[in-house]
Amino acid sequence: MPFVLLVVGLVVLYPILNLPSVSRFFQPAAPKAVSEKSSIKIWANRRSGLYYCPDSKMYGKLTPGTYMPQSEAIQNGYQPAEKQSCQ
Repeated sequence: MPFVLLVVGLVVLYPILNLPSVSRFFQPAAPKAVSEKSSIKIWANRRSGLYYCPDSKMYGKLTPGTYMPQSEAIQNGYQPAEKQSCQ
């Protein structure tokens, strides 16, 4: 019975007490894979607007092109040549 009163009291008083949101304590951490993928150096072909992963046959061969991080290529509007991001 005391537990029930405590829960009811908290539910009623919580908005009045102006306590910080509980949800901020349960936010998921940023996935590591995203940051690791963004640092992969790709070959971006300026003419076609496509980028190539390091394991691609065309990596570094098509001109005009440049090396850059995958995240930068995506921000600049380049699309993956193989229809998926580099692993």
